[in-house]
Amino acid sequence: MPNNSVRSLFVDSQNFLWIGTENGIIHKENKKFTHYFEEDGLAMNNCWAIAEDPSKKMWFGSYGGGLSIYDGQRFTVLSKKNGLVHNEITKLLHFNNKMYVGTSDGVSVVDIDNFQIYSSKIVDNKLFRVSSFFEYDAKIYCTTYNSGTYQVVIDSDKISLTKINNNQYIYAAFKNNDSIYRSNKEYFTKSTLTSFISDTVISSTSKQGNSIIWDYCLASENRLFAGAWGIYKNDGGLYEIANNKFINRNSDFNISSKEVLSIAFDSELNKLYVGSKDAGLFEVDMSSVIKFIPFTHNDILDYETVGDTKAYLCKDVLVLEEGAKKIRLDKKIFKKWEEDFLRKTKMSLPKHEDYFYELDYNTPAKDLKFYDLKHHNNAFWLNTTIGVFAVKKDGSLLRYLPLHTEEFNFTNQGGLIETAAYEGVRVYEDLDKFKYTYFKKENKNTPTMIVNSLKKGDKTYFLSIFSGLYIWHDNQFTSYLNNNIWSEKKLKYITKLDNNIAVSNEFGDVFIANDEHSFKVITKIERSKIHGNSISFLESYHGYLLIGTEKGLTVYKNDRFLFIDEEQGLKQPILSSKVEGNSLFIGSKQGYYNIDINSIEHEKPLVTEIKVNKVKINNENLPINKIIFQGKTTLDYDQNTVLLNFSTNAHPYPNKLAYQYRLNSKSDWTAISSSPEIFLPYLSPQEYQVEVKVSDLSTGLNYSQVILNMSILPPFWETWWFISSIAFFLLIAVYLFYKRKVKLNKKIEEEKSIIKNRIEEVKMEALLAQMNPHFIFNAMNSIQKYILENDSDNAVLFLGEFSKLIRKNLDHCTRPYISINEEIEYLNTYIYLENKRFDNNVLVELKVDEAIDSYFMEIPSMIIQPFIENVFVHAFPPSVIAPKLNIDFSLVQEDILVCTIKDNGVGISKPSKKIHKSKGILLIKERFKLLGYDVKESLRITSSKNKGTCIVISLKL
Repeated sequence: MPNNSVRSLFVDSQNFLWIGTENGIIHKENKKFTHYFEEDGLAMNNCWAIAEDPSKKMWFGSYGGGLSIYDGQRFTVLSKKNGLVHNEITKLLHFNNKMYVGTSDGVSVVDIDNFQIYSSKIVDNKLFRVSSFFEYDAKIYCTTYNSGTYQVVIDSDKISLTKINNNQYIYAAFKNNDSIYRSNKEYFTKSTLTSFISDTVISSTSKQGNSIIWDYCLASENRLFAGAWGIYKNDGGLYEIANNKFINRNSDFNISSKEVLSIAFDSELNKLYVGSKDAGLFEVDMSSVIKFIPFTHNDILDYETVGDTKAYLCKDVLVLEEGAKKIRLDKKIFKKWEEDFLRKTKMSLPKHEDYFYELDYNTPAKDLKFYDLKHHNNAFWLNTTIGVFAVKKDGSLLRYLPLHTEEFNFTNQGGLIETAAYEGVRVYEDLDKFKYTYFKKENKNTPTMIVNSLKKGDKTYFLSIFSGLYIWHDNQFTSYLNNNIWSEKKLKYITKLDNNIAVSNEFGDVFIANDEHSFKVITKIERSKIHGNSISFLESYHGYLLIGTEKGLTVYKNDRFLFIDEEQGLKQPILSSKVEGNSLFIGSKQGYYNIDINSIEHEKPLVTEIKVNKVKINNENLPINKIIFQGKTTLDYDQNTVLLNFSTNAHPYPNKLAYQYRLNSKSDWTAISSSPEIFLPYLSPQEYQVEVKVSDLSTGLNYSQVILNMSILPPFWETWWFISSIAFFLLIAVYLFYKRKVKLNKKIEEEKSIIKNRIEEVKMEALLAQMNPHFIFNAMNSIQKYILENDSDNAVLFLGEFSKLIRKNLDHCTRPYISINEEIEYLNTYIYLENKRFDNNVLVELKVDEAIDSYFMEIPSMIIQPFIENVFVHAFPPSVIAPKLNIDFSLVQEDILVCTIKDNGVGISKPSKKIHKSKGILLIKERFKLLGYDVKESLRITSSKNKGTCIVISLKL
């Protein structure tokens, strides 16, 4: 708070509190306080009036600087120079899209849409200070301090003030249904609105109260509160007006100020806010389940009940209370009871040599120390430094035992169990005869160093700070530690929990165990889940485990944790505890707390919304509406350090909220933080879904919400389009390189093909070159024959045809393919020459299929001639009469030419051998292979002895 003088209070539509002080305005949003001053745009730092319009703009009236209107981003100031009747603003009221402004010298009305101002004032010598506005029958009225009550009339673009009564010295007025309360000097009055407006005279009997009321407020259950300050009298404070009584509530609500100027009520949170002139702001939880009851007998160390009688153990006195009746038993009474016993008893008093913790019977009353209070057999049992006392409900002594024990309890048969710190344990079967059974400390099952105990059914449990848990059952003690039942050693507190027991250790852990048949730890509550470091008590109620610590009260049930502390009204120190009925009694200094346990657990969550309030990017504040749209934002790669400030909806106990966050649904939650901020440094480019989880310790419930979908864009060199572009250009480069490589390879392959073809051609030429000598040799034999026979004419003729054939042969041998016509011409010349050797006795027929275009179609050169040569050389010996040779060219398919060579010669007796020996046939087969033919498919030879030979050659065109 920048100033302790709170002039005005207002709860806005979002249930957040605005506080107007004499030095600035404060916005209280849960536990966050935001301050506004003149340097932020306020007209003036003091603020006497606050209001809100339907567009959620906040209006602040200053006493001297005019109006300040806040739209969430900036302030707009309206003052006398803009048309206000006066700059001292005292009251504000919104009605029908107009803001009614009460000042020290008249009334102004402001249109909330365009800020157009209409003003009116009364010209007289009286102080016209507006003390309140109220609406009645759709009309607006204002009360003034010294000029009476007026109706504010709006007519077109003018306003006027019509006086309706002459009531003076009105400090504040408040309309409640059809009644109106108004405060005057040292009293207030209540009357009907109709009588007030008609100016009915107020009788003196209707005056109530004893101070000056400055503000009224209607709270829950129609409780009417009034804030009072007597100016020159010390009679102010917070009052409640109920049943025609003026009741001061300062002590009930722990309000220290008697100068209350403003009050406001939050119906959603059920909180009453009280602003004072001298002590700041007070916050009263009207729904608190915790009530503090002052106790006049100092600190309450322990508490017990027997029937309707309550026993309060204080430092110096035991108080028994039954209804309005109270009995005080101070230390002197207990000392007298001890002295009476010692004077009358005939029994031998316990001695140290008998392993008792011997009493000092000379201890004066003032040095007596009380330990614990228990109830047993309809009486209160109290152990002290001078013995154990059993006190009846009426305050009389039932029994005194000269025993000094810091912890005792009872067996299921009613026997007393006395523990000693450094000795053994005694179980008293008969207290009248002081008969007991002694259990030596040397026995491993005898309890030692006992600090707490619990009687549950037929079992009595004892806790040791050094040796763990002990139990009395079936007339014997059992050590759980020494019998390897439970290894936990340092134990301090124990309580029942339904059919189980709950035990805490010295370090703050709590164990829930079942011991009905065999001991088994069901649940271990880690210290980290319990608020506080040192456990001060354990209690239980209908399945609730109540754990008291130096920080407050943790309530546990079914893995759900609630926490109650000073924020809800539970203050330290906690001195004692006891569950009584539906309430938890907690003893403290100067009184005790009463907590309604049934009202602790909230079924519905109090947190229902999380919103982002502020965004910082790279340590720069940015307007939320400019960076976040519909819960989404997109940032550049260098805007990757983000600070998010967020808040929940209004919460009655904001300090009970703890926060965690995660950046996507698959990641883990961060560690718990009490600050509603998220700092995200150096975020990598990707999509983020910022989710916040709020743990509400006041309800034990969690609420989570995605508050922002955030995209951090990658730098341009990491964007898909840049990478795609680079990839595209790389692909283009690779493609061009590939195309060039393919083209180069194709060129190389073409060159290779040309070279290969040339090699094949050379091979063919070589083959043809091998065939030429073969033919020439045969031809020369024929010429030689003519010369030897002196047949010069035929020799010359033969030689001429031979030379023609040689020229054709030379031409054909350099060409791999020739036309069919050229082949036929060549064959005709060759057959002519060969037939000359046979005196033209061989009948030769050469046919060409009409479908064959002999000039266009081509076949391999010199492929048929060797077979014709074989016919003339081998087929027609002199024994063959009428030799005949048929050559037939036919087209069996569009691209398949078949040449059939058939003779009627002697045939081939051993074809394989003959073919093998024929050099020409071997050369033809080699050429077929080079040309890519299947030799078996392309060349078929059939022959029969004395029946001739048929050769079928299939050629591709």
